[in-house]
Amino acid sequence: MVKVAAIDCGSNSTRLLIANVSSGELTPIFKTHKVTKTSEGLENSNEISKDAKNRLIKVLREYLKKINSESVDHILITGTAVFRDAHNSEEVIEEIRKKLDLEIQVISGDEEGYLTSIGVLSASSIKKHFFIVDIGGRSTELIYDADNRTNVHSLDIGVVSLTERISNINPFSESDKEKAEILINQNLNREIDTQESFMIGVAGTFTSIASIYLEQKIYDEDEIHLTNLTYSWITNLSSQLNLMTEAQIISKYTSLDPKRAKTLSPGVLIVCNIMKKFNFDELKVSKSDILEGLILKNY
Repeated sequence: MVKVAAIDCGSNSTRLLIANVSSGELTPIFKTHKVTKTSEGLENSNEISKDAKNRLIKVLREYLKKINSESVDHILITGTAVFRDAHNSEEVIEEIRKKLDLEIQVISGDEEGYLTSIGVLSASSIKKHFFIVDIGGRSTELIYDADNRTNVHSLDIGVVSLTERISNINPFSESDKEKAEILINQNLNREIDTQESFMIGVAGTFTSIASIYLEQKIYDEDEIHLTNLTYSWITNLSSQLNLMTEAQIISKYTSLDPKRAKTLSPGVLIVCNIMKKFNFDELKVSKSDILEGLILKNY
């Protein structure tokens, strides 16, 4: 048995999983996430800002303390779309290497999708006819099986990048909502046969929606896992969120990290448009994703 820590440095949040793994079986010990908004401002500057870098380093330092207290055998750490897109990624990675002795491995959108599929399928009874959607800060991965292989389409849209491309988010003006939907659907301009598929949603937007659906007062990922959500319920939630201010979202949905309030409406809008485009009436939410996949791929 090996004790492994996996860290995902995403565009919106930075997440940690510590788990024991033996013979392809994973037993979680500790899992957490922090909204670091690492890609904040990237749309205009094309760089990871000093503030965003400092937020990321602060969280990684906190994670290292936990990792060291657990006597972990190996650390795996990935960087996704924010590191793929930022012009100063190498500088930030080098600074983290020098300060924390952590080596961030930047992965492609395809690799991100593949790792996510490993994690999701390991914790689901669905093994085929899957359509996994991973909405991140700067990219969205559509992961599905066809022709006996896992296919990945990485879309150039996420909750942070969409927020930064639209001027009025909370509440949405009607014109900006239309603009947002045009941007989303430009990225969804592809044909995928989903007639027999089951949709599974992973990562912060989906788990936040499920937490709202379950009326949680305190966020509970185990309760969220495999929750069923219908298209009609999600579209109704989207309509409500589009009329709310950021402060109202924070006040009403106490189980959520307040830092997610700014990107929640755009995230739910992405979900609605994906379900509409690919004709899904319902979806399941998975708590397992790239973190589990990263460990299982290596062990």
